[in-house]
Amino acid sequence: MQKQHQILKQKFKLSPQQIQFLGLLAIPLVDLEKRIEEEIEENPTLEESDATDSIDNKEENFHYKNKDSKQDFIVNNLTGNINSLSNFLHKQVIGINNSDKEVELLEYLIDSLDDNGFLTQRKGAIIDDYFIANDILISEQEINSTLNILKTFDPPGVGAKDLQECLIIQLERKDNVYKSISIEILRNYYHEFSNKNFEKIIKELKISEKELASVYKEIEALNPIPGASFSINKENTEYVVPDFSLKNSEDGISVILNNPNKRNVAVNKYYEKLLKETSDAETKDFLQTKIEKAKWFVDALKKRNKTLKDVMETIVKIQKNYFISGKEYDIKPMKLADIAEIIKMDISTISRVTNSKYVETNFGSFLLKDFFSEAYKKDNGDIISTKEIKKKLIDIIEDEDKKKPYTDEIICELLGKEDYHIARRTVAKYREELKIPISKFRRKL
Repeated sequence: MQKQHQILKQKFKLSPQQIQFLGLLAIPLVDLEKRIEEEIEENPTLEESDATDSIDNKEENFHYKNKDSKQDFIVNNLTGNINSLSNFLHKQVIGINNSDKEVELLEYLIDSLDDNGFLTQRKGAIIDDYFIANDILISEQEINSTLNILKTFDPPGVGAKDLQECLIIQLERKDNVYKSISIEILRNYYHEFSNKNFEKIIKELKISEKELASVYKEIEALNPIPGASFSINKENTEYVVPDFSLKNSEDGISVILNNPNKRNVAVNKYYEKLLKETSDAETKDFLQTKIEKAKWFVDALKKRNKTLKDVMETIVKIQKNYFISGKEYDIKPMKLADIAEIIKMDISTISRVTNSKYVETNFGSFLLKDFFSEAYKKDNGDIISTKEIKKKLIDIIEDEDKKKPYTDEIICELLGKEDYHIARRTVAKYREELKIPISKFRRKL
């Protein structure tokens, strides 16, 4: 016989409006305009209203990490006028003296390359895919023959199956004193080369330390990613649009919430009038729903702006000395909970506000999350940010002898001499956060 049980559970359920508002909070400025555009297209009762340009709306708020114009980048994407790796390689196919079958296979291989310019597919998979696409059976020998043609194309290294082969292809096309020894090292000692096992390479190849240093210099000058300069998603095409700007004056630091959209949204007056005048129940119900949603969206944008500004002003209040001096040692320990407690909001809300958002200062643009750090108490009782310890760690590694880089244990001891007494595993944690490799990978000849 089944027994009945009573269970009391307390749940916090968010409304659809609250969920959408939290989504708006998380959107950085660079994506906000697209979100507004989507809402206008979806809801006919929401319209773009006249907006006057303010100091916050000027295009100077855009900062790009490369000299290319973002507008040009977008136009080129829309028109398809992209100098992609695929287009560049296909142009080199024109005029080559090969059979139609070889040309078709060559073009297929070009279209099979990844963004790096590598052909990572297994040859068996290429044979199967080519047969399905063209109803033509090809052999592995035909693939190898055609692939050798592709490897003669520019940029050097394109068509390789991995980084090792990519570097070898580039070396084979160069003419230098250390060409043969460099190729031998990459072919037969690639693992040792990658892990900087200098001693084994020198011993087995019977070369000098000076010669090996020249080999490293030669190989490190090669291009590890042939397709990098053509990739749409390459790192040097990163656009930084600050969500906030700080202005320092005699009266203090003022926070400006940037708004490059140059437009406002409002409920369409025509539909509000139509709602009052129509007697059709279905039309009235439709308009009522859409107008309420439009009003909520307009209010949500205003609430978003207020919340963002409240959070930024609180950060500025805590980190005032840093925003005046620009010195990293002036950053105070600060957690999401500190902001949440001051402005009486949930920590998750603060997290959404600070995620993927930038602030422009007199000394550069920074991610908001970079201002948050744990506290550390020194022996003399001073409370400092862990960012100060990380800065010292960077200084130690920059000053080390690259022939004998410091291990994490030695770094731990050196930090201790500066009154930063942290464990070796904490040193390793900070080093990894700073994307600094372990000591053996920092070695140089």
